[in-house]
Amino acid sequence: MRSGGLLAFSGGVIIAALAPGLPAFPLAVTGLLLAVLSFLLLRSPAFQPEGRGRNAVLIGCCGLLGAAWFLVQASWQQSTEWPAERAGEHVVLSGTVSGLPRQYGDTFRFDFSPDRNSWAELDAGPVPRRIQLSWFRPSVYLQPGQPLELGLRMTPPHGRLNVGGFDSRRHLLSRRVGALASVTEFDAASTGASGPLHWRAWPDRGRQYLAEVIQAESPGSRSAALQRALLIADRGGMDPALSETLRRTGTAHLLAISGLHVGMVAMIFGALGSLLAMPISLVFPAIDRRRFGIVLALGGAAVYALMAGLTLPTQRALVMLAVGLGALLLRRPIRPAHALLVALFTLLLIDPLSPLASGFWLSFAAVAVLIWAFAWRAPGQRGSWWTGLIKAQLIVAVGMLPLNVGLFQQFIPMALPANLLAIPLVAMVILPSLLLSAFLIGLGLPADWPLAISGHALHWLIAALEWMSALPGAYRPMAGSGWLAIVLAMIGAVWLLAPPGWPARWLGLPLFLPLLLPPSFDRDSSVLDLHLLDMGDGQAILLSSGGDSLLVDTGPGDGEGGDAIGHALPALLRATGLPPPSAIILSATTRRHAGGLGSLDDDLPRWSPLGTHGEACLAGQGHSLGEYRLLVLHPSAALPDLGNNSSCVLVIEGPGGRVLLPGTVDSVVERRLMLEQPDLQAEVLVLSRGGHRAATSAAMLDWLRPELALVSVPRHDRAGRPHPELHERLASRGILSYTTGQCGGLSLRLTPDQPPEIRSAAGQHRRFWLPHRECP
Repeated sequence: MRSGGLLAFSGGVIIAALAPGLPAFPLAVTGLLLAVLSFLLLRSPAFQPEGRGRNAVLIGCCGLLGAAWFLVQASWQQSTEWPAERAGEHVVLSGTVSGLPRQYGDTFRFDFSPDRNSWAELDAGPVPRRIQLSWFRPSVYLQPGQPLELGLRMTPPHGRLNVGGFDSRRHLLSRRVGALASVTEFDAASTGASGPLHWRAWPDRGRQYLAEVIQAESPGSRSAALQRALLIADRGGMDPALSETLRRTGTAHLLAISGLHVGMVAMIFGALGSLLAMPISLVFPAIDRRRFGIVLALGGAAVYALMAGLTLPTQRALVMLAVGLGALLLRRPIRPAHALLVALFTLLLIDPLSPLASGFWLSFAAVAVLIWAFAWRAPGQRGSWWTGLIKAQLIVAVGMLPLNVGLFQQFIPMALPANLLAIPLVAMVILPSLLLSAFLIGLGLPADWPLAISGHALHWLIAALEWMSALPGAYRPMAGSGWLAIVLAMIGAVWLLAPPGWPARWLGLPLFLPLLLPPSFDRDSSVLDLHLLDMGDGQAILLSSGGDSLLVDTGPGDGEGGDAIGHALPALLRATGLPPPSAIILSATTRRHAGGLGSLDDDLPRWSPLGTHGEACLAGQGHSLGEYRLLVLHPSAALPDLGNNSSCVLVIEGPGGRVLLPGTVDSVVERRLMLEQPDLQAEVLVLSRGGHRAATSAAMLDWLRPELALVSVPRHDRAGRPHPELHERLASRGILSYTTGQCGGLSLRLTPDQPPEIRSAAGQHRRFWLPHRECP
C-alpha cells in the first residue's frame, strides 16, 4: 500500500496538471483540507477494519490529495502574479539578484527576488516572489545575492505561443516566475549597502566564479561554454549553432546535471571517505569505515548539486542517490524502481509544478526505461560495460521514441553512435578533469592543465558531433502525433523492452506504427490555409494550398539569425505537415516585418517594397498558389518612397474567398485603393500595423465588408493596439476579431461554399495557464 499511495499521489499531481482551468484559491485550499481529513480518518484504525477495500480507498484518497496539492500551489502561484490590467506600469523595487545572470548580446537576463517591505510601501497588491528581469547594457556588475534598487516596467508572465512551438508561459509557470520586467532606471547611489550574503546565494556565487575562471582559462570559447554547462549547468555561453548540433545528435541530455555527474561525485567522495576512515578509526575505533564513506559520498553529492543549481534532473538524481545510500547505511535492501518512485514523490511534494517542465518527463522517463529493462536481469546476464552501454543506448532510444517523436517531433538515427562516442568520453575524461579543475580552483591552485585536457577533448567531441549531424539522414523532423498514438507507442515500448520471459515481446512493434507512419494532410488545391504566427511585435504569415507554400513577412529580428521565426516556422511545418515556403514576400522592410530573413534560405525568391530585398513588389504582379491567386494591389511603379505607405498590399482570392493583407499602409493608401478597386470585397482582413488607429478606417471596412479581422500584435502591447477606436469600428459592424497577443498563432482555412474556419494555438490546447476563454 505504501508504494501504491506514493504512486497515486504522484499520479494525482500529474493528472491535475492537465486541467483546463483552476478553482479559486480559497476553494482549492478547502479541497486540500478535505482530502487531508479524509486521509487521516481512513488511516485511523478505529474508523474501519483492515482490508483490501480500505487500501483501495486509501490509494484513491492519496490520488485526490496529490491533485488538491497541485491545484492549491498552481492557484496560489497565479493569484500572486502581476495582474494584466497593470501591464506596463512603472514601479521602483528593491531586492536581490537570484541565480546566475545570463547574457544575450547586450542584454542580461536574471531572476530578481523583491523585498516584501518594498511591495508593502507600494501597496502593489499581488506579491510575485520571483521576477525575470531584462537589463540592456547594465551599468553594474551583476552577482547572485547582490542587493539592487531598480525602476522596472512590469508585465505579467507571458510569451509567444505557436502551433508546435515552445510554450514560454508554461515554462515561466514551472519556474514560478510571477512577473516579467525590463529595467528602466538605476541609481547606484540609491542602492543600499550590501549586508551579510544570504546562504542561498553562496552556491551561485561559487558557480559564477567557476564560470568566469573556466571561460578565461579554457583554450576555446565553444569548449569553455560546454565545460560550464557540463560542470555547473550554466548554459549562458552556448551559441545557437552548438545547441542545435547537440540537439540534432541526441546528446543534449549530457548537459543536464543528472545521475552521471552526481554519481561520479558521490563515488569520488565515497572513495575519499574510505581512505580517510582508516587513520580516523585508529583514534575512534567505533567508526564504521563503510558508513563513513557513505555519509561523505552523500554530503559531497549534495554540495555538488547545490553548485550545479539544483536543476530538476539534479534533484531527481540526488534523491535517488540519497534513498540508495540511505538503504546501504541502514543495511536494508531497496529496489531501483522504489527509489525512483520515492524520488518522484519527493519532487512532486516539494514542487508540484515541476510536471509543467519538459525536463521532468525526460529525466524520469529515461531512468524508468532503464530500470524496466535492466532491473529484472541477474548480474551475470548484463554483460561487459561496453555491451551494457550499447544495450542501454538502444533501450533508451526505443523507450524514449514516443516522447521524441510524439512531443518533440524529431527522430534522431544518429543518436546511438553519437552517444556511444560522447558518453564514455564525458564520463572517463571530460567530467573527471572538470571536477578536478573545480577542486583546484576552489583551493586557489592553478587548474590550467585539467582544463586543457577537458577543453581539447571537448574540441574533438564537438568536431565529431558536427560531422555526424551533417550526414544524410542523421536527423529527421517528424509531424506531431495525437495523444492516442503516443500512448499506444508507450505501451508498445513497455511491451517490447520487457524483461526476458515476457510473452511475445515482438507484439510491441505494431503499436509504434500510428506514431511513425506519416499522417495524411489535406493537399486540396481549392483549400487555402493561412497561418498568422505569433511573432510579438511583428508579423509573419504562411500561406499554403495544393502542396505549395509562400511566406509573407518574417517577423521581428536582427536580420542575422537572432529572431523568432527560426524556431516558430520549422515547428509549425512539423506540426501541420505543410511544405517549406517556396518564396518570400515582404510587405515592409522594417525589422518588424523583415527581421527574420537571417534564418531563412538565401536562395528563395523574394519580393519587397522598392526592391530592397530581391525584386520590387509592384501593383499588377501575381503569384499562383494552388487554385488561389495572390495579386499585388500597391505600390505602383511610378510612386516614390512613401515610408510605411510603400508597403506591399496583397489580396489572395480563390474558390474559398478572399483575404486582404494591407501591410503597413494607413487611411491615405486605403482611399486610393477604394478608388482603384471599387468592387473589391474580402471575407478576411489582416489589420494593418498591428491595429493602429491611423489604419483600417471605417470607410475601408464598409468597402471590404469582411466577416473576420486578424491582427498580429504582442500581448500587453505598450502602444495599446489594437486601438479602442478600431475595436469599436469592428464591433459596430459585427466583425469578429482575434489577436495573436491574446490567442497565440491563428490558423485560417478557406474552403469553397463554407464560411472561414478559424483556430488558435491557445484554443487547440486548453490549459489553465493559457488565456483560451475567448479564443477559437
